[in-house]
This record gives sequence, C-alpha cells and structure tokens, in this order.
Amino acid sequence: MKHAKLPLVTAGGDWAGVMNVHAVRRAGNVANHGVEQTGARLRLARIMFVLVFAVLGGRLAQLTLAEDPQRARVGMADSEVQVPRPAITDRNGVVLASQIYLTTLGANASEIQNGDAVVDQLRAIVPDMNAQRARRLLAGTRHYVELAKGLTPVQKRAVLNLGNPGLKLRREAQRVYPSGSVAAHVVGFSSTDMQGLMGLERRLDAQVQMSPVFETTLDIRVQHAVRESLSAAIGKFSAKGGGAILMDATNGEILALVSLPDFDINRPSAMPISRHFNAMTMGVYELGSIFKVMTAAMALESGEVKLDETFDTRAPLEIGAATIRDVHGEKRPLTPREIVIHSSNIGSVQLALRVSDVAHYDFMEKLGLTQRLQFELPETGAPLMPVRWTDIERATTSFGHGFSVTPLHALVAGAAMVNGGVLYPPRLTRAEVAVGTRVISEPTSMVLRDMMRDVVTIGTGKKANVVGYDVIGKTGSANKPARGGYDDDALITSFLGAFPHSNPRYALLVMLDEPQGIPETHNLTLAGWNAAPTAAEIIARAAPLLGVRPALHAPKAAREKIAAETDMPSLALTTEVPHAP
Repeated sequence: MKHAKLPLVTAGGDWAGVMNVHAVRRAGNVANHGVEQTGARLRLARIMFVLVFAVLGGRLAQLTLAEDPQRARVGMADSEVQVPRPAITDRNGVVLASQIYLTTLGANASEIQNGDAVVDQLRAIVPDMNAQRARRLLAGTRHYVELAKGLTPVQKRAVLNLGNPGLKLRREAQRVYPSGSVAAHVVGFSSTDMQGLMGLERRLDAQVQMSPVFETTLDIRVQHAVRESLSAAIGKFSAKGGGAILMDATNGEILALVSLPDFDINRPSAMPISRHFNAMTMGVYELGSIFKVMTAAMALESGEVKLDETFDTRAPLEIGAATIRDVHGEKRPLTPREIVIHSSNIGSVQLALRVSDVAHYDFMEKLGLTQRLQFELPETGAPLMPVRWTDIERATTSFGHGFSVTPLHALVAGAAMVNGGVLYPPRLTRAEVAVGTRVISEPTSMVLRDMMRDVVTIGTGKKANVVGYDVIGKTGSANKPARGGYDDDALITSFLGAFPHSNPRYALLVMLDEPQGIPETHNLTLAGWNAAPTAAEIIARAAPLLGVRPALHAPKAAREKIAAETDMPSLALTTEVPHAP
C-alpha cells in the first residue's frame, strides 16, 4: 500500500495549499464526511511529524553537548567558542605561529570530599601534577582551582571515568611558535586568552576579517641566516646589541628583520622584558654618515651642485659657535662623489648648505624621515627632529647627527636612493601591486649607485665587499648622546647597502650598538671595521637563498666556492645576475 507524501510545513506553502483545497470543497458544497476525516487525520499526522522531529532534534543536540555519560558526573567546560586565530606563515608557507587546544584539569574545591584520596587518584593519572600544591588547593573552598595543564586524550578519559562531579576539565586554546626566537620581534606573541600582545600577533587583533592563514613577506631561511650572522658579530665585537633588516628594494617587502637581544616567544616571561624591545622599528638613533648619500642626492637633485664641482675640505668648517671636522680628512678639494667615498663631514655640510633651508627640510620629509612610518608592526618609533632649523642643525643633519630615526626609516629612504628613485613603504604582507612615490630622478639614482659601489671598493666600506655580488653601500658611525653632549667612547655603527650594483634588488641595513675594538680591527670601532664585514657575511649567506647568482665577472674560483656552499650547483656556470622570484 502506497502512502501519500506529507508536505513540509512552510509558511504560505503547503499548509496554504491544503487550506485552499478545503475552501474549494466547501465552495462546491462537497460534504463528504469521509474526506473530511481523512483531511483531519492528515493534519494531525503533519503536526505529529513536526513534534517528533523537534523531539529528536532536541535529543540529538543534548547528545552532542554531552559527549559521554561521564559529563553528568565530571564537570566539562569548554572555553568560550571563538574563531581560531590565523596561522602566521612566511612567504613560502612555513608556519611561524599556530593554534592548538589543550585540556586543563581543575576542581571546585568546595565540592571535593576527601581531597587527599582524590589527589592520589589524579597522581596515578597525571604523574606530573604537583601533589603538594593540589592538596593545599583542594583543602580550600574556592569554586575553581587549576591542578594540571596539557592532559592527553587518555588522561582526559581516565579523569572522566572517576565520575567525580567536583573535578572540572576545560578545553583551552594555546598559541605555539615553531620558530622560537628566530623571528620573535616580528611574530610577537599572545596572552593565554588569545589576545595579541606584541608584533603581528597584536596586529591580528585589529583585523576585522581574518582568513585562516596570515602570510608574511618573511623568508624564515633568510631570517635565520641574518640572525646567526648578526649574533656572531655581536659576540665578536662585544656589542650591547644590534639589528639587521633585509628588504626587497623594488617593492618594500621585508624578508628578514632581526633585533638582538631577543627572546623565545613560546616563553616570553622567561627573559627580561627589555628583550621585547624592537630596536629596528621602535628605537630611534643618530645613525651617522649613511645619510651622506641622501645629502648628495638632495644637492644633485636641487640643480645647485654639479658632479664635477669641488669643495674645499682642507680646513675645519666654522658654523656659528660650532666647528665641523673630518675624522680622517683628505685635506684637499673633493667632488660630491669623493665626499661620499671618503665620508667627509666638511664636504657634506657644504653640499647641504647649497640648498635652501625649506628645500632641505622638504626633502627629508619626502623621504619619510620626519614622521612615524606606516607599518604592520605596532611597535614603531617616531623620529626626533631638531626643534630649530638653522644652519648648524642643517649642517649636523647632513652627516647623520642631530636627528634620530629608526633603522627602518633609514633603510626605506636608502632603498629609494638606489632602486631608481622610488620610495616604497615597508611591508610585512604581500601585495599584488607595490605603490611607491618618486623622490629622486633615475639618473641621480644611477649616480648614487656608482658612488656607493666606490665606497665598497676603494672607500670606507671595503670590508662589505662580497665577490660576485657587486655590493654597494655606505658606512655610518655616530657617538651616542650623553648628558650634556655625546659619549666619545660609545658608538652606534651602521652599514646601509644593496646588491647587485647594476640593478639593486635587495637593500640591507646593519646596526651595532657599542661595538668594541679587537686586535683584528687594530682596536678601531668605526663602522668600516664591524658593521661592514657583518653586512658582507649576511649578504654572502642570504644572496644564494634568494636565488641571486654571482656575476659573470666574478672569478671562477669564487663562483665555485659559492656553488659548493649552497644547494645551487649551477652558480659556477652562470652567465647572468637575474632577479630572485
């Protein structure tokens, strides 16, 4: 016997259709008692179907909430259901942060009878639990005390099987960081209640919409190489700390950002909180002569200075009550190129003073050196500019003194000097199209590249040279401010560089805080003796990882050495210097 299908109950749908049928029947004086009884039975069947479905649905929900009978006896409390925080990865998909769930064992002390016996039972299940502490807590009357964290599924089941209503199991989220301290200041960390406290973890809290994965521009392989090289340099020169940033000069993407000392973000409270400070994005420093490159660019762009002009650097320069001297002067007239190569303070001041005070400040503003950078990390510092803007402030600014910026500021501005003249904001997230602002002309940028190549081949940055990679750069050494002036024995040293010379793809800034002299440096502490060789070590390790091949003109032995030390054997036979992907 076939049964008619019962229509679903929908507003204005099948019920309306049934009512319309009865209306037609009444209108046609169809008074068939059997049919009316059948209609009544159908209506009753529909109602019963809905009621049964509701009961079954309710029971199913009840069974879902109580995953097993033991929940009636052992209190189960999942953490408030939240959307999981996104995993953070590097540009190649390597996980830097992810979320796991742990089971925490607790108890309502006021519901526990014979606490000693309960502790003995629990110790048999969770041997790592602190029994003495547990006995003390269960002897009290608090509604919730935590006894142990990180229970395994087997331990969780065993606790459930005890059937003690005073015991509580909680499911709690926890962030884990596989890279540990390698990218600590970039990744950051979150609290136990999943609130970001630092770095990109804190940045995630500001996002309205979250995808399951937050992909960064970092390359963790390069990050590791930079950190290792920098750490070795800090140890070698007994520096207080340091940092390094490697950036794609053609779009502003940060591939590595290291600030040392750092800490393990899996255990952020295990180290002094001072290690949480990101010196490269939050600290502001007088970075010294690396800014002579920007001064030369400004002078050439203004049209007030010609490349073949010479400037007398034989004697100190008097500006008001101040006297400007060179550390190791050439004692002769210098061209703008030679001023940069030999790092002449006297020459740099003369270049700056050829430009009007308004144009000088406007140029610094155009390079982003007067305001806080827009960047994904919350920990960013604001530059400290001179209160006045007279000739003496302009003079010291021309060679990187008298104003303070973050190292990231300096790198972003420096990259624009050599990439063709376009300033790209720094980025830790990838974008399909990089939007930059032209700040100098391409011809001026090409001139600056040549100047900076000369710095590395015949000037103060010779120790930054890496055979096959045509490194360009500029050294910087600045005395640290002290009460009433500057500390003659404390330097911040830096190297602003890029590679390769012909078409710079990557820009690098290395900074060391108070490096000390060693016999190898003849006890000298200027940047050419410490920051420059540190940059060379970083480039030698990072370039092959980025797919940058040594130039054809590099000696075959050098290319074979690089090939042997990397997983790129074809390097020894290369005939070009292509961009990395």
